[in-house]
Amino acid sequence: MTEFIIPALFFIGIGAIIFVSVYYNNKYKILRVLKKVRRKAIHSVRENEYVKIVGKAKHAGEPLIAPLSKRKCVYYDIKIKEKRGKHWRNIINDVQFQDFFVQAGTENAVIHLNTRRGFERRIHLVADHAFSSGFLNDVDEEVERYLGQYGKNSTGALGFNKTMRYTERIIEVDEEIAVMGIGKWSTIDTPIDGYSDTRVLTLTGTSKQRLLITDEPKAMKRVERRL
Repeated sequence: MTEFIIPALFFIGIGAIIFVSVYYNNKYKILRVLKKVRRKAIHSVRENEYVKIVGKAKHAGEPLIAPLSKRKCVYYDIKIKEKRGKHWRNIINDVQFQDFFVQAGTENAVIHLNTRRGFERRIHLVADHAFSSGFLNDVDEEVERYLGQYGKNSTGALGFNKTMRYTERIIEVDEEIAVMGIGKWSTIDTPIDGYSDTRVLTLTGTSKQRLLITDEPKAMKRVERRL
């Protein structure tokens, strides 16, 4: 029996590790919450209600420009890895963002990322721009300049290309996203740039009810009403 029990325990242990790593992955934490909740119209949000809104990301003022793809966005997350021996090492982790709107129909909600503490928000974005460089595979001048901003380059001392991976995740301007947060209404005397209303809904988060943001298509699906 021992020859069957030990392999069985081994595979059970591997399965448990995989389950835990997936279950507690940031993506699946967000999806577990958002897939259970119906989206709500902005005008119907009550004060301090924890709600899900689906709409298009809109910038206030000048948008950011994603360094690798040159797309207009309100949030970008760049990760660049270099292979050293058998291992990959992160050499650049660059996250930049600005406050932005979510437009649902003709209504808008404000997302104040600049004022939120990190543990009060949880963000997962699809890696929709990725490429690599290495032997006989050069990067262009724009990417080389970006690496130089961090004191890095794509070639070694002898001029040979390093083996590197580049990944970019963004909230693109006009991209549909799902946001879940605590609704706070306020009245302002001077309209925000790009926002004409004086009564403004802002979505915020706490350590218990985090501000959730994702562009995963599954999070945008409508939840069917139960009979």
